[in-house]
Amino acid sequence: MVSQSIKVVLAAASLCFAKTPNGFQPASTTDLIVEYGNIAALNGAVVAKATTANQPTIGTTQKLTGSSYAVVMIDLDIPTNSPPATTTLLHWMQTGLTPATTATKLNTTMGNMNVFLLENKQNTSAFAAYISPAPPARIPLSHRYTQILVDTSDITTQETAMLQTVAKNRTAFQAETVLSMVNLQNKVVAGNSFNVTNPGPAQNAATGTGAGSSNTTTGSGSGRGSASGTGTRQPTASATFVGVNGGNPMAKIPMGGSMVVVLGAVACAVFLGL
Repeated sequence: MVSQSIKVVLAAASLCFAKTPNGFQPASTTDLIVEYGNIAALNGAVVAKATTANQPTIGTTQKLTGSSYAVVMIDLDIPTNSPPATTTLLHWMQTGLTPATTATKLNTTMGNMNVFLLENKQNTSAFAAYISPAPPARIPLSHRYTQILVDTSDITTQETAMLQTVAKNRTAFQAETVLSMVNLQNKVVAGNSFNVTNPGPAQNAATGTGAGSSNTTTGSGSGRGSASGTGTRQPTASATFVGVNGGNPMAKIPMGGSMVVVLGAVACAVFLGL
């Protein structure tokens, strides 16, 4: 019985730490902290569309040793005209990030976190400017937005120019292929993913009928209702819902998952040294 309890606590603790979705490459199980205001958008959390309007603050729980980093953010669930087939879209690529040498305490919806922030001190222009999540009213209604942090300390001038050129083509963006082109496929140091959901209903891709409108190229669109706050559908029963104003993350979780979330919160506090 004790061993089973330990397994539950350890499983719940994993909810605290950000990572890339199953099947995504290049994968990472090291946590990349992603925060919108005081909203922690971590590890599959369902975040309101309005919360993600501006680019987030990012950082790591461990001090980084490299001199330069890049963040890449991709929507893995762009609808096509042949559902359920999907494609991808590059939402953000920012290079020239430098890691802080001292940790900053962030007060988030998941508690206080000591984070080493990534900063754009040189005001380097993004290779792909930030596009805020806006899933259209098409299948799939819930989109996974994945972020990876890449160590670019040893990238050459030629490779930097190539990366900048490739980033101009946002559609059908394949992170592993692109990073391999510039010898960065093994330089991913942290990752994260969160979900944003369109409340629907989904329109018919073939006829264009149904509520809402969409843009397949950009992955943005609008539907009847709001993607924020109460009423947003969760893609999985274990996902954590985060409202525009923080809200109560327990409010949208089925009762069967309550114990896991409570244990996860305790485990978070232990792991983060609170």
